[in-house]
Amino acid sequence: MAHTQRLFTCPPELASEIVAGNCVAFIGAGFSGAAKLPDWRGLLSGLAQEAGPELSVRVDAILGSDPSAEDFHLAAQLLEDSLGRERLMAGLRGQLHVEPDQLPPTMRRRVDVLRRVPFRAILTTNYDSLLGGELATRTSYVHALRPDGHRWFERRFWLDHPGPRVLALHGQLGTPEGERALVLTRRDYRRRLYQDPGYATFLRSLLSTRTVLYLGFSFTDAYLNELRSEVLDLLDFRHGSRPVAYAVVANSPPSVRDYYLQHEGVQMLDYSTARGPSGAYDHSGFDRWLEAIYAAASPRRRFAHLLAGKRVLWLDPHPENNETIRAFFASISEERPLQAGAVALEEVTAVEDAIARLRAARDAGQPHDLVISHWGEDEAEDWQGERLANGPRLLARMRSEDLRAPVLVFSSSRDETQRRRTVRGLGAMAYCSRFETFFAELERVLV
Repeated sequence: MAHTQRLFTCPPELASEIVAGNCVAFIGAGFSGAAKLPDWRGLLSGLAQEAGPELSVRVDAILGSDPSAEDFHLAAQLLEDSLGRERLMAGLRGQLHVEPDQLPPTMRRRVDVLRRVPFRAILTTNYDSLLGGELATRTSYVHALRPDGHRWFERRFWLDHPGPRVLALHGQLGTPEGERALVLTRRDYRRRLYQDPGYATFLRSLLSTRTVLYLGFSFTDAYLNELRSEVLDLLDFRHGSRPVAYAVVANSPPSVRDYYLQHEGVQMLDYSTARGPSGAYDHSGFDRWLEAIYAAASPRRRFAHLLAGKRVLWLDPHPENNETIRAFFASISEERPLQAGAVALEEVTAVEDAIARLRAARDAGQPHDLVISHWGEDEAEDWQGERLANGPRLLARMRSEDLRAPVLVFSSSRDETQRRRTVRGLGAMAYCSRFETFFAELERVLV
């Protein structure tokens, strides 16, 4: 089915919450669909068939034509009682194992995009290892609720693969510890709820203090639905309030979307599916929503748009000090197919070289769009009877020769107030001593 561009636009409030570090992604089984892994029914039926026709018939009788979450837990309990825990885990490993290099391109892209969005944390109830991560424990609860810091521009969100912290709420296949914690049967669920009191407290705290983005989530978990209701009551949620959560869902009728927004505080990001030639449903709408969220909230994608085709001149005789920002600019080139052109970054180590480049660009009718400079106290020289550090001297020279371009000075916090006053007086847009400030000012200059 054709999709309109208007449909796949990330709500600005959701993007703002992500960038601010206030959003948690909650991953359900639907997220792994592109990996061609079995769904709940296929998983349990497959395990039963491997065990023999008698058990297969009993499991199918429990699941029926339209199984509920309760039915799935009952069927899983029957399988464990019949097969034993060890054999059940072995069967699950066989059904859900997939080598990373054998993932379909759509699934690889889905995981990569998710990792590059600066979520506060990613929670998953899936057993597979597609997202990696750690078991949900008291220590990981603390790290998710009270992290040392969350900065959307950190390398883990745009260069390295770790991305946000991933917590496996219901265990994880592949390790003895992870499989002991697996929540599959009714008994497992009771153990998780009542033998780990921190689990409910953690979820209650997270749902009440963070915006949640549900991805591949079916809202059939009775206990989680009860927790969500408790939180809505605590927050005194009422019609007209801002959403407390968002969910990417398929084929949700307008009446259902209205109900969830008005009474559950969840804004549904809907897409349509249709059967393809193979008979499988087309869930490309899910990926288009994920790409839209990535485009709105990913630092790399956002700055790729802002810096597309721009010329940037950077003055610093010690470029090794700027490795993080240089790597960030370099990573933007990976987004180039979506842009009019890559950012052109010119690095110089002396004021004279910077002035020469600025002159040449102006005379060619292609002036620089941005100049970045260090402060440079150690490189101070006399100019027009005054001893000036590198950054102020560059600004003074630019003013005297009418070389026009916005300038950001990026240096240490030493004498920051006085330095800011000096460079602003010479025409700089800002003095930045922290990455947060630098990227905020960079965005302000480019918008």
